[in-house]
Amino acid sequence: MALITPIRFIDRDKTNFYSTLHNRVDAYFKQKGLSKHANTSVVIKTIVMMTAYLLPLVLLVWFQPDLGVALALWTLMGVAMAGVGMNVMHDANHGAFSSNPRINALVGYSINLLGGSAFNWKLQHNHLHHSFTNITHWDDDIADKPGLRLSPHTEVKPAHRSQWLHAIFIYSIVTLYWVLGKDFVQFVRYTRNGVNKNTPAQNRVLLAKIIATKLVYLAIFLPHLFCSGFPCWKCSPVFC
Repeated sequence: MALITPIRFIDRDKTNFYSTLHNRVDAYFKQKGLSKHANTSVVIKTIVMMTAYLLPLVLLVWFQPDLGVALALWTLMGVAMAGVGMNVMHDANHGAFSSNPRINALVGYSINLLGGSAFNWKLQHNHLHHSFTNITHWDDDIADKPGLRLSPHTEVKPAHRSQWLHAIFIYSIVTLYWVLGKDFVQFVRYTRNGVNKNTPAQNRVLLAKIIATKLVYLAIFLPHLFCSGFPCWKCSPVFC
């Protein structure tokens, strides 16, 4: 995706749609006496989701259950992972979890526990997706992936005709790709096309942080795949 000429949205009808909508939303929260940030329910949901994601990991590594129990715990972690992504880090990285930017930043880093990068996610989602929603070649959320066509306005390739079937396999390894490749691909692309506004010095620090968090993630989460459910596969006493 090469960004050459910035897209500008012009209200040709002079309807003031954005300002009117913005004012009405603000008025709703004011009239109802509601905060635009997380309430008690959201905080409880955050605790539940994070517990459901991390506790099974502890149980897997500490108790090394048999395969049936391990599969159940892995399934719980998968559901909780989606919950953390959609209900915790998403709100925080939008600045909506708390009125305190530091709390938003801290909670937003929960995406790193999922194997991703908060910095890249904000560029992809907050900037590209929300600024250019469903605009082909600009909204990175609908950019074609290897073997997958996600926009009706891109070229149809032979592999796309069977994507209704092979997409199941591709989506099953998305997390692995996210951890090992996606953030590095995005880092290079966003730096080259100008979406990443960091200086070269800042990007060197950012890249070092991304690599470090990936290594920590792999060190924590990868061993339990071999330490749980497969008694004949014994790994380091550090993890088992």
